[in-house]
Order: sequence, then structure tokens, then C-alpha cells
Amino acid sequence: MSSRVSIVKAGSYDFDRVYAAVKKAVGLLGGISDFVEKGEKILLKPNLLSARPPESGVDTHPEVLRAVARLVRETGAEVIVGDSPGGLGFKTAGSTYGESGIKRVCEEEGIRLVDFDKAQNIKGMPISACVGEVDGIISIPKMKTHDLMTLTGAIKNSYGLAVGHFKADCHLKAPRPDEFAKLVVDVFETAIPRLVVMDGITAMEGNGPAAGQLRNAGLVIASNDCVACDAVFADLVGLEPLRIEMTAEAYRRKLGEADLSKIEVLGESLKDAKLHDFKLPEMSVVRKIPRPVFKLLAKAIKFFPRINDKICKKCRICEKSCPAQCITIEEEGSRIDYRRCIKCFCCHELCPYDAISIRRSLLAKIIR
Repeated sequence: MSSRVSIVKAGSYDFDRVYAAVKKAVGLLGGISDFVEKGEKILLKPNLLSARPPESGVDTHPEVLRAVARLVRETGAEVIVGDSPGGLGFKTAGSTYGESGIKRVCEEEGIRLVDFDKAQNIKGMPISACVGEVDGIISIPKMKTHDLMTLTGAIKNSYGLAVGHFKADCHLKAPRPDEFAKLVVDVFETAIPRLVVMDGITAMEGNGPAAGQLRNAGLVIASNDCVACDAVFADLVGLEPLRIEMTAEAYRRKLGEADLSKIEVLGESLKDAKLHDFKLPEMSVVRKIPRPVFKLLAKAIKFFPRINDKICKKCRICEKSCPAQCITIEEEGSRIDYRRCIKCFCCHELCPYDAISIRRSLLAKIIR
């Protein structure tokens, strides 16, 4: 089956407009009946990073989820929704479901919302037991940047299928982007979604996936191939798809297509949908440096998290979620033990108050 990606413009999160855009995007791929059959049980997997309101742009917007759910139900299939938020996983799912608006939509639509609190062992990884209970998965990622991996899209969204502290342990085991990408793709490979519908109506640029700036991209992107979807996403923001480690690793394993010349793009053209001057994470500066030169300068190009005590609310999410257990939160002041910090930036990613920023060494600032 050829890899197809459709790009459709959508101006707002008004439900009628969202539904029309989602239906058109999936229709360009052949229609929802090409992906779902009557009587099947389908898991919708949104990107629910943390407990933030829809307008924050951190999580998949609930109206996009509603649109996909209605489209799937029109085939006579059953829909369930679930995810494992960052950090503490299912222990924070309740607040994340509620604050993100996903719980409200599921209640209004009569959809079962599941906790990823039980796991099955797949290739040595704790993958949500829901995967074994459904006939297929539809991924609904958010179009965002990612401080460690540059971009987070369809492939990375499947990482939420892993449960417990496994995700945090992976950061400890593989702190470098190229190493971490292999573990993300390991999880992705256990249950590859049939269809991906990316929420790019409001995208996030800069230091995503939680503390970046919102951008009105006005796009819904759908594909029968998660790898192809991410390759198109990269191209739209001015990046070579294979410079994104997760895309390159999945392509190397032949899990999808990343060669743009072999991807059929439908709807809006890549040229017309381009997101010019898209801001990348500060850490992406290293991509501008040739590998031989970077090896020589690596020790001087540093990025590190820093806690702003004036903003910190002492919620301790960063402390509890830190893979290296190098954060101490106290009333009189908070600190990070940089001797143990692995620079995974999970703390920056998960802080609900944006109290943790990314700082740069002098050379990193100069190159920027």
C-alpha cells in the first residue's frame, strides 16, 4: 500500500469546521471505511502530555478527538479513548483527562475513557493491555516541537502506549536523542496505528512540547503511514525528515516511508501549507553544526534545566518524575544536582506552571 498524506486547512476549533476538515482529510485517503469496519473496537490515542486546558495547545484538542470519534462511529465501530500522560503515567491520567477537556467530550459522546493502568509484556516492554483488547488504533497527535527530539508527532505519540515508569526509565537508559529514538520506535513498532489524524490547527513552536509558543497553523494532517506523516510535518517546518532521529529510525526499520518523493501528498500542496519561519527548540541549534565539528565542541555546547523559585508552586511533579532523581523541591528553595542530571528535560516538559526553563552555555548562545 502506498504512503499517502492529506493536508487540509482548518481555521478554528469550532466543531463543525473541525469535523468537516477531519472528514475531508480522511476522505482524501479513501474514507474512514478503508480503515475501520463495522463491529470493530478502535482505540483513539490522543497526545495528552499533562493536565492543561485546551487553549494551552499542549494536548490534542478535544474537538479533534470528538470529530475522529464521530467519524469512526459512523461505520458502526465501537470507540474507546486512552493515553498514559507523561511523568507519573496513569496516576495523573484522571487530572489530565479532566483538565484537557477529553473527559468532558467522552461523557458527552458516551465514549468509554480508559486508564492505561494494566500492562502486557510485548518484547520486554510494558504496553497497555488495551492494545490487546482492540482491533486497531487511530493516533491523534498534536503538531508540536520537542526540546530533546526537535519534533513530536505520530511516531512519538505511540510512546504513550507504554505504562508505568518505563518511559522515565528509558530517558535514564538512553539520554542521547539517537539512543532515545530507538526506544521510542521500539514502542511504536509493537502496535502501529492504522490511521493518524494530526491536530495542527494550533501548533506549538519554540521550546515545546509544553513551554513553547502557540502558532495558528490551521492544518489537519491525516495519513495511512505514521512515518510519512512525520516526514511531511518535518518538511512543512523546514527540516529534512531524516534529520529527525525517530523518523530516520522508523524508516530504517521499514516501518513507513520518509522519502518525500515516494509519498503521495493530497489536498493542500507542501508548498502552499509551508509554515515559514517556524521556531525550533533552542537545543536544535546542534543540527546546524556538522557532526565532526560538533564532536569537537560538544563539551562546550551545553543545555540545562533551571527552576525559577518565583514561579514554582512546589507541586513536586518534576521531582517525582525525574528519571535521575536529581531534583529536590523544598519550601525554602529548589535545586537540581547537575552532576546527576542526564539532560532529558522531562522536568521542563512536565512542569504545569512553566517554572523550569532551558538555559544555554555561552557557546550555545553564540551559535544560536
